Amino acid sequence: MNQLSLIGFLILAMIVAIFSIQNSGEAVVTFIGWQFQSSLVVVILISTALGAIMAIFLSLPGTFRLRMRMREQAQRIAELEQQLQQRETKRTKDLSEPR
Repeated sequence: MNQLSLIGFLILAMIVAIFSIQNSGEAVVTFIGWQFQSSLVVVILISTALGAIMAIFLSLPGTFRLRMRMREQAQRIAELEQQLQQRETKRTKDLSEPR
């Protein structure tokens, strides 16, 4: 994670924390017939955490695809370097042989 995204994440976390603290009343949450009453701070923080977890899960396929591609490219680079070294070795042998 680069520094810019880390700074952005920290700023967003501070904004969520300030918003949660300023809205600390009670809240009734209803979801598919399930209902509970809790502090609004808890509801906001849980919702934010679930959103972050979903964003991470949604980015995983792209991350895995990128890693596989990088691994394939590293293997291809190694193959090409080996071919180049073999050609250079052959070329120096051809140049050193008397005609």
